[in-house]
Amino acid sequence: MNNNTEFIKKYNTVIQHKVLLTDTQNLIGELGRGSGKTTEMFAPRIVRITYDMPKSTMLLVAPTYTFAMDTIVPGIITYLGKHYVRGLHYEYGKEPPKHFKRPYIPVGSWKHTISFAWGTVLLFGSLDRPESILGKSVVHVFVDEMLRIKETDFVERVLPTLRGDRELHGQSHYYGGITGFSSTPNFENDQDWWLQYEENVNEEALDLIEYVSFRILKSEGEREIAKVELSEAGKSGNSQKIESLGNEIDRLTRFINRWKGFVLEKRKEESGMWAYIKGSSFSNLAVLGNEYIKRQFKGSKSNISKFLLSILGIRPDRVKKMFFALFGKQHIYTDSYKYPEGSGGFDDVNIAGEYKRTCIDLKYCDTNRPLLMGFDPGNFMSCVMAQEKGNELRVIKNFFVWTPKQHFDLAQEIDEFFRPHQRKVIKLYYDRAGNQRKEIYANNPKGKTDIAIFKRCMEDLGWKIELMSLNQRTIEYWEHYLLLDVLLSEREKRTPRIRICQFECEQTISCIYMSPLKLEKGNWIELDKTSEIKLEYEEQVWYSTQLTSALMYLLFGLYEKYKPSSGSETFDIPGL
Repeated sequence: MNNNTEFIKKYNTVIQHKVLLTDTQNLIGELGRGSGKTTEMFAPRIVRITYDMPKSTMLLVAPTYTFAMDTIVPGIITYLGKHYVRGLHYEYGKEPPKHFKRPYIPVGSWKHTISFAWGTVLLFGSLDRPESILGKSVVHVFVDEMLRIKETDFVERVLPTLRGDRELHGQSHYYGGITGFSSTPNFENDQDWWLQYEENVNEEALDLIEYVSFRILKSEGEREIAKVELSEAGKSGNSQKIESLGNEIDRLTRFINRWKGFVLEKRKEESGMWAYIKGSSFSNLAVLGNEYIKRQFKGSKSNISKFLLSILGIRPDRVKKMFFALFGKQHIYTDSYKYPEGSGGFDDVNIAGEYKRTCIDLKYCDTNRPLLMGFDPGNFMSCVMAQEKGNELRVIKNFFVWTPKQHFDLAQEIDEFFRPHQRKVIKLYYDRAGNQRKEIYANNPKGKTDIAIFKRCMEDLGWKIELMSLNQRTIEYWEHYLLLDVLLSEREKRTPRIRICQFECEQTISCIYMSPLKLEKGNWIELDKTSEIKLEYEEQVWYSTQLTSALMYLLFGLYEKYKPSSGSETFDIPGL
């Protein structure tokens, strides 16, 4: 049948087959990077479920609306674009064409939806906009990257939406179900409550469903091939072959009809309602290739935990001796964005349009007050932006560039994001090295030091830069460490509370967990910065000490007064 254009060869991994064959009411996938979870598992399952409950309403949930638009929805739309025709089979971000069937529940606004020709509508909801979820009545819920969803939010806001009309859609085994995919949760800043769903799985029941589903799928393929052969036999007038193929098609049809009903009943039984699929990047090795795994391993040598987590899906124990030893979930905030209707902000743009997020979308950015900036110059330049309010320091955004990009490239990125900022003043904190003259800048008309050049670049864009570290002395790492201990412990009421944005400073948070403590002879405390030497620049964004250095300069510049005094530069710290 090689010349039969009705059939194409398609490679699926064992994990992808398992998702397809079990196809339970509730499906949780804990999958490694590159496993094809969005394009080969999550998006295809969305389409299958929309087919099975036509004219229904479903819900796609994200921690924030921006995360949905930036990360989840593009993958779904990419899949749909490869297999279906927009405007004929599906539409997004606007009211669908007239030939589309309409859902039973009217849609007030089509801006935040994906609709299908068979009448099913996928609504978008985010937990930072409760009004986008409250009051909804849906038949199925989809969640991607569950490690970003808090359990209380899921239980109190999402689950109550699963109250779609049972009389209309209750015949489907998908009715009232949850589809949740995620990477393996990392350390203490990720949400891991959903791992408990694995306890709901009955492996024996799933094995039976998977085996019978495979037999059905195989028989359906054989039947389609037999139909094509029957058509060819009809053209040639071979009556004996026509009769034989007709009998074969009848036999296969009886088999399919009988066992489809069996599998449906098994999926509706309590023992067959849950599947928990685990898979590493190796599950998709035929597509990714050995070189991908080798590159990931090479990039992880400074911290093997990264490789265990993102590639093998093995959740590592929290590293004990980290430089930011007391950093935890309490220092991360997730209510990052504001969505003023009708203001031209992020929420006022549908998914079919283009919108570049700026500072006006940040809940904790006051555009009428100066910005605080921690800056680490060099071949890899990084910075964090923050503002103080009351007893809190909110770290609201991070930026980074690496060679061949230079000071002006970083300045442009900052200016573009903060262009709507009214008071264009930045108070700049940095390391002593930023003030040192460099030979490579000897003929640079903008300055002879990293700070002078960056300052001039920002001024050319209309900003006023106040240098807060002009006479900065050398700050030892033990000083940073002791100050971080005071600030992050929150033992004293007088010290400020440090809060870092989960979504705009994701790389900084990752780097905090990848910043090891190194003890030299005599308990001399150092920050282990070998990752800045061993890793490629692209890997340093997530797995080095680059962004944490920028954060440290900011915190020390602002709050040095809270550092405990010490009569000696070597001392014992309990537990180290």
